[in-house]
Amino acid sequence: MKKEIVFGHSVKGSLTVAQYIGIGDFPKAWIHDDGKDEITDGMKKYNEERMDKWYNSRPIGGRSADIICLRYDLSFGDISEKIPSDIRYQYIFKSTCAMYPSEHHDTLVNDLVDNLKKENLKYLNELKEAIKNKDEIRIWYSSAPDDINAFYWLMNFLDSNKYYKNISAVYIPPDNWNGTSYCRGMGMLGPEMYFNALKLEKIIPENQIKACSDRWEELRKENAPMRLMISGNLVSLPDSFLDSFISNSVNTLTNTFTIAQLIGEVMGDYGLMVGDRPLFERVLSFIERDELEIVEECKEKPMFTKVRKKSHNSSYEGVKS
Repeated sequence: MKKEIVFGHSVKGSLTVAQYIGIGDFPKAWIHDDGKDEITDGMKKYNEERMDKWYNSRPIGGRSADIICLRYDLSFGDISEKIPSDIRYQYIFKSTCAMYPSEHHDTLVNDLVDNLKKENLKYLNELKEAIKNKDEIRIWYSSAPDDINAFYWLMNFLDSNKYYKNISAVYIPPDNWNGTSYCRGMGMLGPEMYFNALKLEKIIPENQIKACSDRWEELRKENAPMRLMISGNLVSLPDSFLDSFISNSVNTLTNTFTIAQLIGEVMGDYGLMVGDRPLFERVLSFIERDELEIVEECKEKPMFTKVRKKSHNSSYEGVKS
């Protein structure tokens, strides 16, 4: 039996479809109609493209029940305690709260974190059972921050359990070309791409597991605000590392913009594969430092709060308004 390990919800969904894509007819439930009586030309083309991918794809096989999805968001925040830990979930709760109005903190955010804890516990127990049964394990990951940090943590977990055999990984490199564009992370890998990605699968030897495990212990001791891949190495960084990217993107925008627009600009321009939550936190620090000013606060959807550049900030001079 082979267990498939992924580090994100959307990746789990794509991998699930990849297991049976191309088998039988295209699922009728997947046909989009815009909720209208007559399907638009744009939606018709979209459906045709999806059907074409379905009928021209090969499945990788396996069962959805054998997919283990572990999500600890390890690229940011305190990792000093062994994962999973209360400190980790406290960080996730606190950083998620910033994205929602305060009246939702005790309900929506609590529920989100509680569900995450339950899912992670379920999947971690499945991983322990797989180790006990000496099952094959295949890991799907990329250099995206949450992927690469979770991979190093997983190597540490396997090392602590002295499990070194039957382990392989499919690593999607930053320069992975899918024929039309670069597919830099697992989140960009469509279900139709998984079969070809299998050619990237490699056995992970014991010495690699131990090396990654040792590096994770070093990162835990450093316990920096963030951890990213820089020049092929996973390194500890201050949270201010993101500020220069945000400043540069501010310079490309008009004088007034929403926080969501700014974050979208950063993510699109630099391909950091950093999620919107840590970027949102850093934009808030710009506001606290009086480098950006709130024009119109959107309490229901804080990401859509309008801000503007401060005229006294020389780094923004000369930008069109």
